[in-house]
Amino acid sequence: MTTVDLFISQMAEIESLVPRQIDKKRKVAQPTFTRQVATIVGLKTTAARFLPVSHEGHSNETYVDKVELLGKQRAEFIARKLKGIERRAQMALFRELVARSTDGGDWKAFFTDKFGTPCIIPDGLCIACWNCALFGGLDAKGQAATFSRVRYFDTYSIEDTLECVAMMESEEGMGIGNQVYEDMVADKTGKGRGRGAETYHLYEYVKAGTRFPLITIIESPTLLDVAGYLHTVRRADAHGYGKYSANHGKFDTQFLAIATGYPRFSVLDMLKWAESGELESKFANRQVQFDALGEAVVLVGDEIEEVAGKLQGAFDEYVAALG
Repeated sequence: MTTVDLFISQMAEIESLVPRQIDKKRKVAQPTFTRQVATIVGLKTTAARFLPVSHEGHSNETYVDKVELLGKQRAEFIARKLKGIERRAQMALFRELVARSTDGGDWKAFFTDKFGTPCIIPDGLCIACWNCALFGGLDAKGQAATFSRVRYFDTYSIEDTLECVAMMESEEGMGIGNQVYEDMVADKTGKGRGRGAETYHLYEYVKAGTRFPLITIIESPTLLDVAGYLHTVRRADAHGYGKYSANHGKFDTQFLAIATGYPRFSVLDMLKWAESGELESKFANRQVQFDALGEAVVLVGDEIEEVAGKLQGAFDEYVAALG
């Protein structure tokens, strides 16, 4: 048995994703909690301007989230921003897989048939599909809910903000744009205000090439969850994270390892390893530890891509299980 086969053998059965019927019309994802867990570790590198913002700015200015940590001021990328974008990216992947499996069929018809209703994020969650089974949710009427099985961690830039953030005191200075609402603001004559210095919007941004360690844990994981997550992150990278993600927040993610078990290290440890030049080698040489019931299975390099390549087969098994 190869290491990849051993990893797959420790995943939960695909039947755990099949929703249970709670009445004649409604289904809900099963509350499945097994002893299995999968940890995905990686390194996200900005490929464009990135605006991690989780607070109000001042007037017409926006500032990057920052935190003092391990002797540096670092850009902060909070877990909530990761999860929100990746949930939507996973649903886009889900619908694409549905179209392939039904020869281009309507995803809404598929969802209505299998789950009772189309699943719309965030206002019309079905709480029965694969997406809701993984990320959790509450139905519109608040009568049923599912718990999230995916656990995200806040992360921080390896680089100091003086190096990686364009701000007032840096060489580049702050970014500049126009306020979105300016054309709706009338002056004393009742006409819209023209463009001018007073309508500019100034914003800090994280520069391209900035690195953020990544740790994500999936509880009670199926092969579909893990393979799907690997593809989901790549779609989210192309979509963009953070404020103004339509134009900014693009990333390139390098997966360093996937393993059965909880990590015996944190994002803080990864920051230290990166600064000492040990980060990638520690994972490539399997020098990191995971807590598992039994010996943890750790996959690196091409083994990770082999798992990602099993997505279609795992999804076909899911569709078959749905009946």
